[in-house]
Amino acid sequence: MKSVRRIPGTVTKVDLETGEETHEAAAWSVLPPPAGMCQICAAKHSLAEPHNAQSLYYQMTFEGMIGRPPTWADAMAHCDEETKRRWEAEVRRRGLWTEPSDGELPVIDHGV
Repeated sequence: MKSVRRIPGTVTKVDLETGEETHEAAAWSVLPPPAGMCQICAAKHSLAEPHNAQSLYYQMTFEGMIGRPPTWADAMAHCDEETKRRWEAEVRRRGLWTEPSDGELPVIDHGV
């Protein structure tokens, strides 16, 4: 079995008497997806297809590394233009399309 991955994060502590918040660096551990599954999103798909933006594994590791939730634009950023076009059209048709805000570019590799 592969080693456990460490995902950075923060812990917020609240003093119940004063209401003061403190933030501390932390990390959590996650086991990698099983063999035969995408090691980025933990779903079964070909390398040419988008990652599953709705995968809990992808959402948790992406947000831990990037600091925001993944979008469908991120999930298909590694795909060729034709695949992106077809998938975006279908995801939009279903009313699920998401992309980074404020002009931020989609993330191809979030470092996991």
